[in-house]
Parts: sequence; structure tokens; C-alpha cells
Amino acid sequence: MAGAAELHPHGRAPARARPLGVVAASRADAALDRWLRVRPAALALLLTVVALALHALVLGAPASWAQSAPLGLPMLLAGAGWVAWAAWALRRAGTALRSAAAPSVLVDEGPYRLHRHPIYAGTVLAMLGLGLTIGVPLMAIAAVNFVAIVATVHIPHEEARLQRAFGGWYSDYAASVRRWI
Repeated sequence: MAGAAELHPHGRAPARARPLGVVAASRADAALDRWLRVRPAALALLLTVVALALHALVLGAPASWAQSAPLGLPMLLAGAGWVAWAAWALRRAGTALRSAAAPSVLVDEGPYRLHRHPIYAGTVLAMLGLGLTIGVPLMAIAAVNFVAIVATVHIPHEEARLQRAFGGWYSDYAASVRRWI
């Protein structure tokens, strides 16, 4: 029969081979999706716990030279408040709070008027404030690591997803609002 698909000896159609680049790309996409399932909040918590544990192992007690509750506590509270305000703006707009979820609404109100990633900025401020409040200078390193990971892994993926979902609206928003502060 002309044009009929050739059948495998066991009655199944032969599997189509995918080019090696496609297999590698799909594996890379799967790895990225697994990484993105580690929510940034869990990442911040993990980095905080590691910083606290390392501090306890190395120094044991708060570093008095790095402790300033009058400066750190307001930073911690401001960061937590900023995160709460940003989360409230997302919920109020009816879009998902999870960074890996598909966006349904482009939020440009509240803290999103000032910068595109207020939850991440607030998390960094809270981490730095916690470090100052309790005298753990390794929290600064944890905060820098959080920024590096989020800026290189999470933010590009989120912004690409927003660009695909909202096109020119997102381009206009991104052009007029800073990524961080």
C-alpha cells in the first residue's frame, strides 16, 4: 500500500527518533521546572537556616559588631510588610501568588508600580534586617545568594512567561518600571 505507515514487527508504528538537541532541551526544561517548583520563599528560608546554622557552628553567639536591633528590626518589619503588601496586591487582582503559576492578570498597582519584583525585594530586606537584629553577619551572604539565584533563575523565567502571556502590555510595563528598586 502506497502511503501507509510501515508497521513494526509487533504491530506498532515505529517510534520517531527525536534529534539529540530536542531531547537535551526537554530535559533542560524539565530540570528548570523542577527548580522553579522550589519556591523562592522556600529558598529564602533554606538560605536563612543555613546562615544561622553556620553562624552557630562557627561563632556560636551573636556577633556584637554586626548586631543592631534598632536598625535591623525596622528593616525586618519593613521587608515583611512589603512582601505582605505585594502578596495582597496579587490576591486582590485574582492572580496566582506562586512564581511558577501561569499569570492571569498583569498587576501594576501597589508595590508593583515601583518595581517589578517587590516580593523578592521585601524578602531580601527582611533577611538583612533579621541578620542585623540578631547579629548574624552571614545573613548578608544568604541575602546576596538569594538575589543571585532569583535574578538568574526565577526572574528571567517569570518575565518570559509574563511576556508570552501579555505581550506588548508587559513590554510597556517592563520599560517603565524597574526590575528591582
